[in-house]
Amino acid sequence: MSEKNSNWLVKSIFLITLIPLALAYFMAYTGFGLPEGTKNNGELMPAGLTVPSSLITDEDRIWRLVVVSDKCDDLCQQQVYKLQQLYISMPKQSERLKAVWISNDDDFEPNNMTADVDFNHVKLSHDKAVFNWFNEQSLPWQDQSIWLVDPNGILVLKFPPDLSGRAMISDIKWLLKASRLG
Repeated sequence: MSEKNSNWLVKSIFLITLIPLALAYFMAYTGFGLPEGTKNNGELMPAGLTVPSSLITDEDRIWRLVVVSDKCDDLCQQQVYKLQQLYISMPKQSERLKAVWISNDDDFEPNNMTADVDFNHVKLSHDKAVFNWFNEQSLPWQDQSIWLVDPNGILVLKFPPDLSGRAMISDIKWLLKASRLG
């Protein structure tokens, strides 16, 4: 191969690698060409919200689906039931996921629930530190949202009560697939 052809080949390879880098740099700093929306159905939480360590003390360090309540009315019971159904509907991810209900009601009797909740699938906790943390952070837990916490204890997503289970499953499966945590 002649020196002229070799020089042209080197320049072509250099340009082939430089053009995408320049385009990516331009898009990153101008925002031009970037998608406007996000893929998630739930509400992404601000960075840095780390739940108390008592919620993630298990050695297994897995993802948590959490419902927080004071007194468990009908909406709360529906959300706890939905929490259970979310967990049951993802058997392949069950070893990476745990359903937790944080209740501030120490006098709660599981027998008084009208929803058919199996407490083998949903862990009931009366952890005051976690309950108080949600209040201190001014997080709107009163609407009985379902929260997703990663294995490091970072609050990731909020699923409002009116969001369908299918939409929640889509977000959870995508996160578990993309994450190496848990």
